[in-house]
Amino acid sequence: MRKLTLNAVLIAAVVTMVILCKPAALPAAVSPPESKSPAKASGTSWEAEWNRDVEAAKKEGRVLIYSTPSGDIIRPIANAFEKKYGIKVEWIIGRGEELAQRMQVEKVAGIKAVDVIISGGPSTQTVMKPQGLLGKLDSLLMLPEVLDPQVWITKHIPYLDKDHTGLAMLATLQRYVTRNTTMVRANEITSYKDLLNPKWKGKITVNDPSVAGTGSAFFTMLAVHVWGEEETKEFMRQFVKQEPVVTRDRRLQAEWVARGKYALSVATNLENAIDFIKLGSPIDSFKIKEGSMVGPGAGGLAVPLSPAHPHASKVFVNWLLSKEGHSIFVKAYGSPGIRKDAPREGIPAQMFPEADEKIYQDNEDSILYRTKMFKIAKETFAPLLK
Repeated sequence: MRKLTLNAVLIAAVVTMVILCKPAALPAAVSPPESKSPAKASGTSWEAEWNRDVEAAKKEGRVLIYSTPSGDIIRPIANAFEKKYGIKVEWIIGRGEELAQRMQVEKVAGIKAVDVIISGGPSTQTVMKPQGLLGKLDSLLMLPEVLDPQVWITKHIPYLDKDHTGLAMLATLQRYVTRNTTMVRANEITSYKDLLNPKWKGKITVNDPSVAGTGSAFFTMLAVHVWGEEETKEFMRQFVKQEPVVTRDRRLQAEWVARGKYALSVATNLENAIDFIKLGSPIDSFKIKEGSMVGPGAGGLAVPLSPAHPHASKVFVNWLLSKEGHSIFVKAYGSPGIRKDAPREGIPAQMFPEADEKIYQDNEDSILYRTKMFKIAKETFAPLLK
């Protein structure tokens, strides 16, 4: 198990491209695993198919992960998988756009390098997928504890898109309104439209919705999942009349409410608010009747169109989505997992939705809509943007 540097992979890519340009014969590529699900495998139990895949994976001997989460998060997963199956795990850390660019270069050069991608939904769905870099996950999943819809809080396998090229491994909750508890009572905001009450004029701060962040995610949720586009646009126009202070600094936004500079914060990053709650600051989040969003954070799972080690990729994906692998990932990441049996120890209670709370899952529709929201927000919030 080792981390590969970006430079090392670039050098390897260049060397491989030179080799590909020579007339010498290339070794035959390893055939990808069959796309049949275990239920359709004629006369073959899933255990037998799984054992064959594990043995083939051990012969391949290696898995390479392209990851947005840091090495501190990937390392425990790699150690556990390597110990269990004896398959070496290597990884490259980078921003989603960097990883997508690397995959595109490899695709053009005919290079098979990566086996598994762990990154945010926007990276996989708006960059990698449109470039034809991702394969389908549903052809790989085979463990009963992964295929069972009841193990997921979504009550179905939490794919991010209709083509099943992305899957959420985390259920990162965003409650989009926080309050200073000495300035706003808990029952004063029960609907997002309560923010339009004239008493809150000049007392609200909001995350800038004209760029990527919690602000655009909030208004996108309203447009895609709650009210529709036209009603959301009207809400935004009325909200601007409340003269909210727009910021892109998520921590400062939470601090302003914690210190009482503003009574309310809209599209707050919940993790930043929790930091101040831990310090005993008078700040808390609202459960709003229209609902909140859960998303994968940087915990989206995908696979390349042609993994370098197809059997090892298949085994790793199934193991990572099993209770064992998922629990290790969730503990390392420190956010709620999307499996019902994911561990909760060490994760703040505020990050879990309440039993009766309305929740929407971030998906391809909302991810792709955000580009449109940037334009809508830029026009609507123009008087407030500097």
